[in-house]
Amino acid sequence: MAFATSSTIGANLTSLDSTQLFALGTKILTSDDGEYEYVLASGSITTGQFVQVIGSGTAGVLLTSNLVYNTLALDIGVAQYTISSAAYGWVAKRGRNLYALVSGSSVPGGNSWGFGPLGAICTSLLAAVGNSAAGIFLTTSSNPAVAATTVVVQGLTMVWPRALVVSQQS
Repeated sequence: MAFATSSTIGANLTSLDSTQLFALGTKILTSDDGEYEYVLASGSITTGQFVQVIGSGTAGVLLTSNLVYNTLALDIGVAQYTISSAAYGWVAKRGRNLYALVSGSSVPGGNSWGFGPLGAICTSLLAAVGNSAAGIFLTTSSNPAVAATTVVVQGLTMVWPRALVVSQQS
């Protein structure tokens, strides 16, 4: 598990807080070249679930319907432990060897992902067209007994936000 390398006294990357200890949106750097953000959970978030973080520092489970441009913008993180509804905690924005909730079988080196229901990433075979998740890379296999089952695996490398190139039509 990563540990904080920023000088944020009292930051615990492995447990939730019932009261707010840091400003929402506070970011810290970690030992695995990672970055975590302090958030308020708008609902229960389980280990490995991907979340959408809005500007106010509130995080909720990332759903496929959130993968469109809107006024909240798309900013994601992944929970490394369970955060109860209305509790505070840290979500990973980037790093190595992270936990991820995965739906369907995956192989190391697979990097064609989409977001499925309930904050899980799924293989491209299960993903809707246009919902790719570049910047997410699994280094661990998952092979649940039932393809639609979700499992938590450790071995995620995530780089978010990632650079996007937008071309303009003239």
